[in-house]
Amino acid sequence: MKLTWRSVLISGMGVFTDGYNLYSLSLVIYLIANVIQLNKITEGLLVASSYFGAAISALIFGIVSDFEGRKRLYGIDVTLMTIGALLQAFSYNYEELFISRLITGIGIGADYVLSPVIVAENSEKENRGRAMVITFAVMWGLGAVVAAFVDQVSSLFLPVQLVWRIVLGLGAIPAASVIIARRKLTETILFISKVKPIKEEIDSIKGEGISLVVNLDRVSFKQRLKTSTPFIIIASILWLLYDIYSSTFAIYGPITIAENLGLTPITFTYVAQFFAGIPGQLICISLIDKLGRKPLIVVGYIGVAVWLAMYSLLLTQPSIFGLPKTTTLVGKAAELGMTFYMLNYLFSALGPASIIGSGMVAPELVITKVRATSQAINVAIDRIASATVISLFPSIVSIIGLGATVGIYAVVALSSSIITLLLVPEMKGKELA
Repeated sequence: MKLTWRSVLISGMGVFTDGYNLYSLSLVIYLIANVIQLNKITEGLLVASSYFGAAISALIFGIVSDFEGRKRLYGIDVTLMTIGALLQAFSYNYEELFISRLITGIGIGADYVLSPVIVAENSEKENRGRAMVITFAVMWGLGAVVAAFVDQVSSLFLPVQLVWRIVLGLGAIPAASVIIARRKLTETILFISKVKPIKEEIDSIKGEGISLVVNLDRVSFKQRLKTSTPFIIIASILWLLYDIYSSTFAIYGPITIAENLGLTPITFTYVAQFFAGIPGQLICISLIDKLGRKPLIVVGYIGVAVWLAMYSLLLTQPSIFGLPKTTTLVGKAAELGMTFYMLNYLFSALGPASIIGSGMVAPELVITKVRATSQAINVAIDRIASATVISLFPSIVSIIGLGATVGIYAVVALSSSIITLLLVPEMKGKELA
């Protein structure tokens, strides 16, 4: 269906922008520190600022879009991302940079609510999983790779003091490219047929060659939200646990992990994405609508838990691998560390990152009338928790060490696998309510 893949492309560019913006900061934070004085606390808050912004906007955009429609707000999100990205390039002190990251995050939070809902509601049941994984997991990863490429090229031709401004500022381009397209996208099929039939939108959808039957949901918003609460809680917990470890890796991986492996942050990005992230995503895309969501999440998380545990042991108990105790990974230890981290990344992309990290759980489980609000609650809880963890990450690592931190993440992954196995219904091939 043309509408499905148009939604994937238009929505995916917002996610691409998020991947670019989040990852680009991790690549240039050390350059920013040369211009703006940062300590452990201010660095953590700066990195987490976009998450705070996302938490603020998610609830507003989610609730409004459940009453007024998804299209009414679509395009405002990427406009905010564009403004925030441009302001970053012209920030000259900590406060200005923090505010610009906050604005960018407000746009990202709105996009994290609207895009998953729109793609889910415009997709056929047979390929909904594939469409959502491409929109979010694949496009986010591509955004990260492009951020690394821009950083690499900028570093070759520009003065050091301009590199971070160019890298952060160029995040405005992908966001701005879909502002008009998002404003022109039709309202979703499910919202029109179940919540608020709008004649012009019905005509537009029928013009796509799609048959539309209006069957309005007469149950109150409050009652639908109440009955959806168990699914909202489960989805929130899973996304929160996923981002507790994945977001800190996305932000600090290029510096902390890469340094321990003897790689530059840019090389680390390329290797991780092309040899683990993208292959895992391709496997997920090929299997998600055949095997289902649950098997991929459960197997993926078990793999993540195993390889994070191995990486933790390598850092804390190297003698198990016949290696001496050291503060850095070199030689054989570096090779093992690289192997363990890449296998963790592959298994994450196979299921957890591509499905939970794509915000798929709530949109598939929750009914149309409260879908955006449910997703908004998920995003707000996740962003606040992630912001807190990211803010504290430098301090936590300095206190208990990277090895112990990674060990905690392994336990988080295993817990998420069990929660998915026991509590999450399979949505493969099922129509959304």
